[in-house]
Amino acid sequence: MTDGTRAAKPSGRGGTRRIARWVAASAVTAGAVLGVVAVTASGSTPHKAANKVANAGSSSLGTALFGTLPPAGTPKRGGTITQGQLSGQTPTYIFPIAPGANTSTGTISLLTSLFMPLYGGPTGARPEIDYGLSAANPPIFSNGGKTVTIPIKPGLKWSNGAPIDAMDVVFWFNLLQAAVKESPANWGQFSPGLMPQNVKSISTKGTYDVVMQLTGPFNPEFFLNNNLQDTNNVYPLPSTAWNVDAAGGPHITNWENNPAVDKQIYDYLNTQGKAVATFGTNPLWQVVSGPFKLTSFSATNSSYVLTPNPSYGGTPKPIMSQVQVNTFTGFTAELDAVRSGSLDVAVGIDPSQLAEAPALKSQGIDIYGGPSWGWFGAIYNFADKTNDFNNVIAQVYVRQALGYLVDQPAIIKGVYKTAAVPQYTSVPSSPASPYAAPSAANPAFPYSPSKAVAVLKAHGWKVVPGGKTTCIKPGTGASECGAGIPAGTPIAFVWANQPENVSTTGALEAEVVASAAKQYAGIDITLQTKTFNFLTSNYNDQNPAAKKYTNAWGANNYGGLFTDYYPAAEGVWNPGGGFNLGNYNDPKANALMLASVHSGNLDAIKNEEAYFETHPPVLWMPMQDYLLAVNTTKVAGPPDGWTARTQQQWFPQYWYVK
Repeated sequence: MTDGTRAAKPSGRGGTRRIARWVAASAVTAGAVLGVVAVTASGSTPHKAANKVANAGSSSLGTALFGTLPPAGTPKRGGTITQGQLSGQTPTYIFPIAPGANTSTGTISLLTSLFMPLYGGPTGARPEIDYGLSAANPPIFSNGGKTVTIPIKPGLKWSNGAPIDAMDVVFWFNLLQAAVKESPANWGQFSPGLMPQNVKSISTKGTYDVVMQLTGPFNPEFFLNNNLQDTNNVYPLPSTAWNVDAAGGPHITNWENNPAVDKQIYDYLNTQGKAVATFGTNPLWQVVSGPFKLTSFSATNSSYVLTPNPSYGGTPKPIMSQVQVNTFTGFTAELDAVRSGSLDVAVGIDPSQLAEAPALKSQGIDIYGGPSWGWFGAIYNFADKTNDFNNVIAQVYVRQALGYLVDQPAIIKGVYKTAAVPQYTSVPSSPASPYAAPSAANPAFPYSPSKAVAVLKAHGWKVVPGGKTTCIKPGTGASECGAGIPAGTPIAFVWANQPENVSTTGALEAEVVASAAKQYAGIDITLQTKTFNFLTSNYNDQNPAAKKYTNAWGANNYGGLFTDYYPAAEGVWNPGGGFNLGNYNDPKANALMLASVHSGNLDAIKNEEAYFETHPPVLWMPMQDYLLAVNTTKVAGPPDGWTARTQQQWFPQYWYVK
């Protein structure tokens, strides 16, 4: 579930869902973003996303850009490029069926460096497949949207010389089935009824074509972007190298459609995938298909070194000698390293450091950035029974009252130094999207403490500004507190953030909200600090291993989620969704999410977004710009390689030494 984001899975991100919000971002400018237009399957035709520029401005880049992109420069072969990552946000898994607790930007960045996604993306900051990065050509939908044929590109090879073919996709699918059968938490992109459960059968047609028979018709945009692309989270796997269930064991040939054998293989690979200390030495992970090979990985701080994979069949191909990914304790230490010349590419800049941009520019260090697809917010825990919080937060009016207590314009100005945009539903007010509901930029509950107080009083609460607000009218009537809320119950809960040295914005915005909630409405919010990895693993109701923490938190403000290009929230807020950290469950929302998945009508997803405006599953917070720093005296690359970074997707193969 962000340098911290999936949306639908973190990244979340939902829908990607990559968890993302490791660090803070940058200032807002107006501009254009390309969006994917959904189409309805009929007949048998290649599927290509139809894109449209929202308006002029930075249309060629597909983003509203802050600052200046690093110049393209003149490429030179060889040399070392250094990239930063922050402690607490480093890769924690290497087998390319990543559990939800490990589906972070750091993990996905490592995986896409080593393994070629079935469908890679984005293309720069445009929400579309980058077929140069993809192992397959565009899928072909037929049979009324119930059959999809995936053509693997001929000629691709694994680093051991074996061909990448259709059986490698079948191998991935069989192991994925074994993974989610054991536990839905074993795959961060899992959502009940979707991949792999929405595939009735899978087979090969010749050497390179994969044929999936689906359980029913699916919107092709949804199936491509949210099932097959899904934030670079679907990978062919080496079926002739990883078909083992023990170190040095014999290769197992009867794995196809053999659940018992598939489970044995998955269990072994999953165990090895968690062993961070052996990432750089395990022979399994030396069989790769991506642009790089892993040559070392520090068991101490998770720094690692990549070298180009000569067998890589995608484009562009890396031409540097190596990429060193170094771990830093915080964004200040990272920026200091860029300033000193020991780091070339920083993964994020805090808004508080924007004042340094002119001085950095004089050193040849450019800061740039832009907003991302997805959402930020404090995730409510609908299972937390402390102070009957589960029953309190289940009341829509309580969540609406809390919305009235968030002064997003003030937070954007004071906390983000204007480096953020308002966020009132599952699609932000910017970048522009053809999927955004017309009301996406308008708050359903604009900042108004008096309205928050009025809403609570109207539902049976004795509001004590600066004190303790309690329920005085228990019951289920229109003017009563609601089901399961006894008399005397307070509105009190724990709100957890990342450490301030990793994300000042999360900590500061939490302080603003907690102060307003107490001052105006007598709501007690206890602030707590945990690492990003702790928050996404343990304050996560979908993780069976985290049950002991269920009553330890009421709101998890680790960041948010990146959405897939088609921003359906299925997988994020439906029951059992891999990124439904707080167990949100609303029957009407569930129906709307299903309509977004199965309908080709753009209004379906807009209706979903509009519902989340008034029935919020999280406390919406501003969508920060994601800021980056690059030493342009040394490193260069084409625009798409840099603008993809505003979406927290690293493609180092685009970069080169000048």
